[in-house]
Amino acid sequence: MLKNATFNHTALKVSNYEVESINTSFSIDTIRYFRNLYPNENITLLVGADNFLNFTRWHKYREILMMANIIVLSRDNNSGCDNIQGIDNFIEEDICLFNKSKCEKIHFSDKYKSSISSSMIRMSVRENKSIEEYVTPENHKYIKDKGLYK
Repeated sequence: MLKNATFNHTALKVSNYEVESINTSFSIDTIRYFRNLYPNENITLLVGADNFLNFTRWHKYREILMMANIIVLSRDNNSGCDNIQGIDNFIEEDICLFNKSKCEKIHFSDKYKSSISSSMIRMSVRENKSIEEYVTPENHKYIKDKGLYK
């Protein structure tokens, strides 16, 4: 589905690393994989605000910060991320300064606010509600053809 969603965005490339992993894949494992693959590049983890609320409970969250930057994508209906204890020193409001940093920075972005979440899409499919306005036509067909989320 990521390949469908990013098809027209040539700057984005989808990896099968986590899908093909034999073991449970934690975010830190994926970041280590890409850090080893691209040692001189900046690694940025994109996280929805709803997931970021629990960031300090993630497996090896401090190591994640030492290896990557994080952009937290805001939702229309979500707040409170800036009140998470222990992350104050990592927050960078200026996106230009954020982009110059290799790691240890968190940027909260509300540029593309959305109330859409994967949980909402899964629930809508289970309740036989339309999701066409929320996903690409290719992903709508994929979800329908594969019988996902029923």
